[in-house]
Amino acid sequence: MEKLIYMDNAATTSTAPEVVSAMLPFFTEYYGNPSSVYNFAQKSKMAIEDAREIIADSIGAAKSNEIYFTGGGSESDNWALKSAAFGLRDKGNHIITTKIEHHAILNTCAYLEKNGFEVTYLDVDSEGFVSLEDVENAITDKTILISVM
Repeated sequence: MEKLIYMDNAATTSTAPEVVSAMLPFFTEYYGNPSSVYNFAQKSKMAIEDAREIIADSIGAAKSNEIYFTGGGSESDNWALKSAAFGLRDKGNHIITTKIEHHAILNTCAYLEKNGFEVTYLDVDSEGFVSLEDVENAITDKTILISVM
């Protein structure tokens, strides 16, 4: 068999063996719905809460309830942009991004524009870099969010 060269890791990546090993019991033994109240489901819930604590500690979050899990990167991008934009709306309505962002960002920015936000889409150079000067020049007193990959 030829050696596979996989070049789509931005979309999905193979799971590390350590993760497979740690998750295996939850695919085979403790697969209860963590939102349910019955005993069987509580092991799943405790594992999620333990993971939340570990992540909170590792990044210095004040509380574990500041940690949220999503289904993937696109959902995370969408949720983060909408939460920040609507949460900061009383301080301004201007968002800065680039024309080459992931569709999860661009589509969310288009949604936000339909909901009263102003979005500035910056150009990038031939290597995909945005100019710091362009970012600085785009900032206004209404800017609440800058999203650049």
